[in-house]
Amino acid sequence: EHWIWLSRLPKLQIWQKLSLLQHFHDPEELYNASASALSHLSAEVVNVLREKDLTQAHSILRACQEKGIQLVTLQDSAYPRRLRNTADAPLLLYYKGRLPDWEAQPVIGIVGTREASAYGLTVAKRLSSQISVCGGLVVSGGASGIDTLALQGALACGKKAVAILACGLDRVYPKSNTALFDRILEDGCLLSE
Repeated sequence: EHWIWLSRLPKLQIWQKLSLLQHFHDPEELYNASASALSHLSAEVVNVLREKDLTQAHSILRACQEKGIQLVTLQDSAYPRRLRNTADAPLLLYYKGRLPDWEAQPVIGIVGTREASAYGLTVAKRLSSQISVCGGLVVSGGASGIDTLALQGALACGKKAVAILACGLDRVYPKSNTALFDRILEDGCLLSE
């Protein structure tokens, strides 16, 4: 709940939240920090941190449990190491399915236009199939067009894929990808910030 609290605090940029996590062990320690422990921070940041209402965090956790959505935090070993090392790494990732071992294989992102030519769609599917057969993990968005064909290509050769969704995991967008997302969940995962 404290991870959700920190990730959803308004008026703090991600770099500020990441900086806070470098000083405090975890969001719960930050949440419970005394005034003296926060004295090195600006008054603006301290004012934001005074927001201690966990109602929204409880609600989100409850909804996740009801919908089979799991969370992985920036400090969890299952969090993608390469993502963790970026300047704007999300504090939390929400997912359904099985997280891959991100370090066990090359992770190749394939993304593109929603309004691709027939040739572009064919190449996306063929390329992702070849990446998968060679041991790579195909990661793409869940949008129609190139993203959809890239995910289909990985699944067509019996491999897993990861779809990173721009929306929450509690809704399917686009609706036309309902069956695709169900197939991904058989061995891969859907992921969202």
